[in-house]
Amino acid sequence: MSCSSSMETKYNFNDKVAIVTGSSSGIGAEIARQFARNGAQVTITGRDSNALQSIADEIEKEFNRKPLQIIGDLVVDQSTLPFRLINETISAFGRLDFLVNNAGGGSPYDSLLNENLMQGFDQVFTLNVRSVVYLTQLAVPYLEKTCGNIINISSMASIRPHSILYSSSKAAVDMITKTSAQELGGKGIRVNSINPGSVTTRYARSIGLPETILSDYEDDIREKTILKFVPKPIEIAKLAMFLASDDARNMTGSNIVTDSGSLLMKPY
Repeated sequence: MSCSSSMETKYNFNDKVAIVTGSSSGIGAEIARQFARNGAQVTITGRDSNALQSIADEIEKEFNRKPLQIIGDLVVDQSTLPFRLINETISAFGRLDFLVNNAGGGSPYDSLLNENLMQGFDQVFTLNVRSVVYLTQLAVPYLEKTCGNIINISSMASIRPHSILYSSSKAAVDMITKTSAQELGGKGIRVNSINPGSVTTRYARSIGLPETILSDYEDDIREKTILKFVPKPIEIAKLAMFLASDDARNMTGSNIVTDSGSLLMKPY
């Protein structure tokens, strides 16, 4: 049985401005596209200049919006890139309405039994936690002027243990979301997080996994969900648009799980 709807919701983000980190592929790229589709100007950022240019070209061609591209690494450039993202966005567009902290990742050293664990710790927590806190702090003066809001992309792994570094860093993002919402609500700034389960992105293909393995992987993930469905980045992006819009004006401090019911699966 297929239960689906093709209804497209359109929001009015004309004259508004968004920063989306980690936007050269996957969820971040789709969120940037959806902001442009709904009329916003967008700053996109990532490490891969070719991928970033490709996303920028797609957005300009499809939505007649020319994104501001800022190439950089939130780990390597941890002290300078957040400043650049905020300052260059304000210089280009004059305001900031939405900050989407999407950039994130794991580490091959993510185990207490790995001798390089602390190297992984520094990398994962710099990217997944430090960048969120720092960008949020820098964005506050501008978001206060526009009654803007912040969307943090967390993970189902913040709730269900996955690995020591990734899960604990995403649990930190969940609490950063709540405490930021508590502190910034008086300034008219809302803060929420989206906690996806497994999502089909281009990442697995980009590292060279063959289609047969990808298909088996998706089948395995699908069977571990109540809805038997593996979402695509567009589903996460549409939720982000709702949270950014005035339709969600009463929502702040929420960690919204969107995992096709994975957390509801019985462990036996």
